[in-house]
Amino acid sequence: MKIDRSFRKLANTLPYMLAFVDNKRRYKFVNTAYENFFGVKLKNIKSKTIAEIVGDDSYQKISKIHDRVLQGEELELSERVELNDGRSIQLEINYIPNVETLSKRVNGFFAIINDVTEYASAAEVLRAVHDVVNRQSKTLSTDRIAKLLKLGCHYLHAQTGLVSHVTDDDYVVKYAYSEAEDIPAETTFSLGETYCSVTLESNEVVATTHASESREYAGHPCFEKFQLETYLGLPIKINGQTWGTLNFTSPETRLTPFTELDIELMSLICSAIENIIINSSKTKKLEKLAYTDFLTGLSNRLFITERFEELQPNDNQTLNITCFAIIDIDHFKVVNDSYGHDAGDEVLQQTARKIAEQVRASDCVSRVGGEEFAVILTNIPRENAQSTLEKLRQVVAENKVALGDKSVVNVTVSIGATELTVDDEFNTAYKKADIALYQSKKQGRNRVTWHYE
Repeated sequence: MKIDRSFRKLANTLPYMLAFVDNKRRYKFVNTAYENFFGVKLKNIKSKTIAEIVGDDSYQKISKIHDRVLQGEELELSERVELNDGRSIQLEINYIPNVETLSKRVNGFFAIINDVTEYASAAEVLRAVHDVVNRQSKTLSTDRIAKLLKLGCHYLHAQTGLVSHVTDDDYVVKYAYSEAEDIPAETTFSLGETYCSVTLESNEVVATTHASESREYAGHPCFEKFQLETYLGLPIKINGQTWGTLNFTSPETRLTPFTELDIELMSLICSAIENIIINSSKTKKLEKLAYTDFLTGLSNRLFITERFEELQPNDNQTLNITCFAIIDIDHFKVVNDSYGHDAGDEVLQQTARKIAEQVRASDCVSRVGGEEFAVILTNIPRENAQSTLEKLRQVVAENKVALGDKSVVNVTVSIGATELTVDDEFNTAYKKADIALYQSKKQGRNRVTWHYE
């Protein structure tokens, strides 16, 4: 085939790559788009075989395809190619045999090549986001967001992806993915030390691929401290209010500018993260309702039952629970009968508060029904547990509950306690403590009694 001036001129205006190879598999023509994409010049490859240019081993992978095309078959295929600069690209190639009109002989073929890397990657991101978002009930929010951050990093070729919660001047890392080093959740920075301060100030997507050459970023404290050249940040909004940021960063300069498609896909990931955070918050609220006693604000029987099971040892673990106790308000029915149920509620609330004040954060206090509370004391010697329960009893007894009509109610509690063994289940422990509580009541109330086998 003769490559004339008009053909060459037309071919060089095409937006896609075009090559013509003769039936001896020698390059006869490539257009400007082909030269620019692969970094070659026609004059350097013209009349050379494909094998000479790409190497015999590489050509073996596609030679059979060219055999078919040179026999007159049109082919379309998609192929992933590794470039010398380390990039992995997805190409769509149309092979069209060039057939002589009279002889019907194939004298070569055209290769029409499109780089669809961006679109293939975009489709991968869309599929992955859909998969992550639609597995709400199957995986933890932490895992889902980590997958989205990893996805964003791989698509953008970024080193680190972060989701931060911003309150006043505190920038707190909530979720992180990094190919360099782990960034623990709750790591806190001053907002002014992060590029996200620029994002939040502009309240829109902000991006740079060469921070050191940007007036806005080169003098920023974040660049001075972390030397981050590439940054893309998006504000995270929850219920219309700015909650924090999603950002992707790298210390290396990005080879190409961020495209509109890049920004659209990261905005999609940002929206997915917003939904996960909202749904996670709703789940936590539902869990809180399920585990909380509405009147006193303490945890309820369901919570302390599950907490007991968590603390009891499994296999080679050591015993974490030292003491289980039941606390019962003395003569509570008299309070309700004499002062009314509103007064009874006030007594329950104040007593619950006094009990909670006497135990540690590692312990557990729950209202398990009516005027009855249960306590788990963890990792504490028997004598210290006794002191804690005795102090608790005294504090309640010394508290004067003031009612709305200015009358005052004196409240006391009876306590039954048991020292646990590794074999105790919740119901077993409860029964032992209940037996001891009965003894406290029987012996005059307002006292602590321990269960003995």
